[in-house]
Amino acid sequence: MKIHFREQYGTKGEEILYVTPADQSNIVRVPLRGDRLVIQEKFLLFRVLQNIFLPKGYPDSVSDDYAAYQIWDTVQAFCSTICGTLCTHAILKGIGVGSENVNAYSATVTWILKEGCGHLGRIIFAWWQGSQLDVDSKKWRLRADFLNDLAMGIEIYVLPKYPHLSTQILCGSTMLKAIVGVAGGATRAALTQHHAVRGNLADVASKDSSQETCVNLIASFVGLYLLTMIKSQAMLYTVFYIVVTLHLYANLKAVRAVCLRTFNESRYLIALEEFFRSSHMLTPQQVNKLERVTVGQMVSVSLNIRLGLSVKHLIDEYKSSNVIENIVSSFDPHERFIIAESKKYLGVYLHFDTRPQDVLKAYFFAVSYLQDRNQIKEQYWDIQGKWQEFLNLAQQEGWLINQHLLLVDEYRLDWKA
Repeated sequence: MKIHFREQYGTKGEEILYVTPADQSNIVRVPLRGDRLVIQEKFLLFRVLQNIFLPKGYPDSVSDDYAAYQIWDTVQAFCSTICGTLCTHAILKGIGVGSENVNAYSATVTWILKEGCGHLGRIIFAWWQGSQLDVDSKKWRLRADFLNDLAMGIEIYVLPKYPHLSTQILCGSTMLKAIVGVAGGATRAALTQHHAVRGNLADVASKDSSQETCVNLIASFVGLYLLTMIKSQAMLYTVFYIVVTLHLYANLKAVRAVCLRTFNESRYLIALEEFFRSSHMLTPQQVNKLERVTVGQMVSVSLNIRLGLSVKHLIDEYKSSNVIENIVSSFDPHERFIIAESKKYLGVYLHFDTRPQDVLKAYFFAVSYLQDRNQIKEQYWDIQGKWQEFLNLAQQEGWLINQHLLLVDEYRLDWKA
């Protein structure tokens, strides 16, 4: 027997040999049947659902944390839809549906004002916090769902008690939901981009949408069934509390399951603290496990570091040209940043030719400076050597060092003319 080819669909698929038996001249297809294949053949429905709801090439076409994230994301979507069903019922009662004292016109006015506040809220929030959604996608993902639950809680608990203020209450809760729409959609896009390791962003996004649509459909019917079972406000409050608690827990588990390989300030400071302490580089998995996804940071600096400042801040602080020239001369002429301390922050001023890796390097130098205020000029080349060591270790551990998620302002300057 001569073996011509061995074929496999992905790393988890069926293995097949294409061979020519000793007594034949034609090539024959021979499946290599293992236990995994037998199980998959028994559960044909499983394979059909995988083709419908999972990206092509799964699991090789997505990041390692995709499955864990999607499981918890499915749970939170299920809970969110049930809460939404209960809230829709409360809203319709709040605006007077079924009451003889409320006409269709007044209900329409209330609904339009509510939606108008939502549109306004989306615009204001996108302007106010849009740049933060990439920087702290995990935190804003969690915050978005917390605000969504808060808005629904207002509609469930407050609206029935103050029906004469239904318009004002609904406008306020809808503005909260508008923030959820912007923050949730933007952070979902950031996480989808992280999961799409083969540039298959559209495929991952569309399958994610299919999963959520299916879950929402099932949860809507479950919510309708619960509405028929709820006979009192106390029972409604109890069901809502239980579902919201599960919703927040599932969201927390979902964002904690995500392992981002790009440095934002929080992850960068965690990695830098360990490196400066032990010369050891933490893996993305270790850093993501330590990163706080609720409030605050695991590691902080003694002085706020601001990147990409206008040189006007530097001139206003020091004024003297001799002092400023001395600051510039502290750095190698080929460097694409300079660092200077002021009373309220440590300013990092970037050159026109600055690249993402230069920003990471500038932040590294800034943190080094805060450990010893005198060391940039006196120990510049020692810091340079440490940076190269850090960079090499980060690459070995799988960090993406040609991009970053640090918050950087847009001012650039040239001091080499």
